[in-house]
Amino acid sequence: MEISARNLCFSYGDTDVLKNINLDFEKGKFYSILGPNGCGKTTLLDLFIRHLEPQSGIILLKNKNLSDFSRRDIAKNIALVSQDYSINFPFTVKEAVMMGRHPYISRFSNPCTEDTRIVEEVMEVTEIASFKNRKITELSGGERQRCVFARALCQDTPLLLLDEAFSSMDISHSLALLDIVKNEINTKDKIIISVFHDINFASLWSDYLIFMKNGKIAVSGKTADVMTEEILMDVFHVESKVEFNRYAEAKQVYFKTGPHKFDKLS
Repeated sequence: MEISARNLCFSYGDTDVLKNINLDFEKGKFYSILGPNGCGKTTLLDLFIRHLEPQSGIILLKNKNLSDFSRRDIAKNIALVSQDYSINFPFTVKEAVMMGRHPYISRFSNPCTEDTRIVEEVMEVTEIASFKNRKITELSGGERQRCVFARALCQDTPLLLLDEAFSSMDISHSLALLDIVKNEINTKDKIIISVFHDINFASLWSDYLIFMKNGKIAVSGKTADVMTEEILMDVFHVESKVEFNRYAEAKQVYFKTGPHKFDKLS
């Protein structure tokens, strides 16, 4: 396994957020984490990239304790695209994307020809090259998010974490970037771990789904096996219809309008 969690626990004060998480992630696979708000999805990714440290348990990266990696080595192995990342300093788009190459650039050194080539190539693929000289603080939310995505791709890491990475993008750019991610899996054998709120998007792109509930893994497995009405009811407490959609070539979930339990609160 490239990365795994063993008996992982984390708390904020007296509030247990993650409870005995055990997971394995294999190369060349797309994993999606689903669950209600507050179930621990983002916290789990923050532990994987060492923004947080576990209270107990261990995270293994390439069979080595993640805590034994330097920050630079973590940045060479794991990249994160977060929904709430903000860049407040007026860097140009190209300067912001170049930050993804910093783990490979020696201190006080300038980017080399290869760094520049990678950045230019990624900006073209992610369709942000046309505004590479604009200040990132002047961009729309979706444009900024594409820049953050491009920066993560420039890190060229074997593991890419996506925390609601498409929440501020339009559907066209979301699909285009997901195509890029799928190509990264197919050509470079990468691991993608994504937090989604959109269950249908997760089903479309994922090899495996991980459902979380109350800080625990409720169920995990191949998408076709665990994308069921019973599991969605257990995790989200909603009635639904799940069926294979021939156009999408994947299972999709459908909901209908009508009275729901939250209507009683209004």
